Amino acid sequence: MKRTVPVVALFIGSMALAQESATRLDLVCLGAGSANKATSSQAYAWDNHGNSASASVIGNRSVPFDDQVNLWIAGTTGKIRMPRIMLPPIHGGDGGWFEIKSIKVTDNEITGKVGINFINSPKLRIDRITGMISISGKSGDYVGRCAKYDPTTATKAF
Repeated sequence: MKRTVPVVALFIGSMALAQESATRLDLVCLGAGSANKATSSQAYAWDNHGNSASASVIGNRSVPFDDQVNLWIAGTTGKIRMPRIMLPPIHGGDGGWFEIKSIKVTDNEITGKVGINFINSPKLRIDRITGMISISGKSGDYVGRCAKYDPTTATKAF
């Protein structure tokens, strides 16, 4: 009896893994966007009477980029690999992968929020008809086109 429990647990675990891979959706998306990056400048001035003044200006600038986004969704869980330029200095993630929260999958679209850190959760939307993806948040915006692929059978470039 002791031997059947681990075997049954192993069988049930492998069934769950097989079900997840059967319903798992893997996407690779190519696109472009603009990232919001902080900038700062300082200015100094002197007049003919020896007086001086200084000023600091802090603002944002938009940095255009092209990049690839990878993601997978299995039921109500999923992860996404965001463009690095859109990541703030302090962020979470696991090896570059971020959890997709509040996933909603319908026949026409997939929506959710990317959990980058406690104050930055960009909105994710994928149109299932056209394959278009959009990510929009404090760190910038990204738009691209996604294609479904199977990571176990995908051919590699080299």
